[in-house]
Amino acid sequence: MIDTKARSNLIQKKAILKSVGKLIRGLSALFWGLPVALLAEAHSDLYDRAREIGMLLPLLTNGMLLFGIKQIGGFQPQERIWTASVDRALFIGTINIGLTPFLFFWHDFPHMPFFSLSVGLLFVCGMAYLYQLNFVLRRLAFMIPNETLQHDTELFTGLNRRILSFMAILVIVYHVFWFTPSIPAPAYYFLRTIEAFRSWLVVFMVVMPVALTMTMVWKIKETLLDRADEWAGEVYSGTDCQMEADTIGRTARN
Repeated sequence: MIDTKARSNLIQKKAILKSVGKLIRGLSALFWGLPVALLAEAHSDLYDRAREIGMLLPLLTNGMLLFGIKQIGGFQPQERIWTASVDRALFIGTINIGLTPFLFFWHDFPHMPFFSLSVGLLFVCGMAYLYQLNFVLRRLAFMIPNETLQHDTELFTGLNRRILSFMAILVIVYHVFWFTPSIPAPAYYFLRTIEAFRSWLVVFMVVMPVALTMTMVWKIKETLLDRADEWAGEVYSGTDCQMEADTIGRTARN
């Protein structure tokens, strides 16, 4: 009876260790996918110089972000709140992939209202995805037994969500002014200046939330890597332990 219980515990620990490996792989995909997606979707010259790359790169990077969320969703699937937050992020990420091709068409036909509306919706969904990703990281940190990580994640994800909410308010105010029948001349010229540099302003606004999100992804990943040897040691012994730890390390760093 004791051997059966010990074997059951060992199988359970192996399954947890395997899910940690997928979790680290998913965090790596998110860490590299976020900045590349930002550059790919905001770099307008890319569509003029390399049209095929300009169309495929945003799709690939959004697919990488979706893959990362799918990988980390396999960690602790019995947690209902965690699973619900991951499912929401997957849903928004799927919408982003569906809207990404319109970014390519909008660069060819910038004055068509349908393509402009689609690109605007892509921007809104991108902000919503980043907001939801911060919530996912917060839930993930509270499932890892590390008080420092939990405190830092609570602080930075809360700050990030406030920044994204403030950005959403600014975008709403900007569009309300545009649809106002009559506005003062200084305000009109100010809006025209913003319109001329809109692409660069969008990048400037999004850089800080993306950087903060990447910081928390990296911190969670490094915390898991630091404890990977310890967790592997509880399951394996001798050569098997070292091989498993090395495998997790190689998977995460790739």
